[in-house]
Amino acid sequence: MKYVLALFALLLAGAACATSVPLKPLEEMVGEADHVVVATVESVDMVGGRGEPIIDPKARTGPGSKNRMRFNLRVEELLFTRSPVLPPALRVPLWSAWHYELGDIQEQVTGSTGIFLLKGDDYQPVYPADFQRPLDEREQIERLLQSR
Repeated sequence: MKYVLALFALLLAGAACATSVPLKPLEEMVGEADHVVVATVESVDMVGGRGEPIIDPKARTGPGSKNRMRFNLRVEELLFTRSPVLPPALRVPLWSAWHYELGDIQEQVTGSTGIFLLKGDDYQPVYPADFQRPLDEREQIERLLQSR
């Protein structure tokens, strides 16, 4: 699983360079998070501009595309939330400007477990890049949460 997360991080880093998204310090992202959960990516899906499901594994996202990829998470553990109740399953929309292909992302992240830094009532990533953190950062994230 650690290798899957590392591969996904590299994917995000490559996409970040292509779309000029600067890296953001972990301290800032944790400080801005409304929800911090340990979760497993149960599945990855895609919808078009009108919310219609897209199942073609070659379908892409990217600048100008109305397609939106989403992680469907099963919450394993709640580390922090501003909400009175957090559902056991969350749908996290990815930034649509990333150059992703549905089948590639499904293959790379489905089944992976990590720490997710999310914001808002609709569980958006706290930042387009690096919002999924490896489990070995848990101690550091918990310290940052305590110092908020």
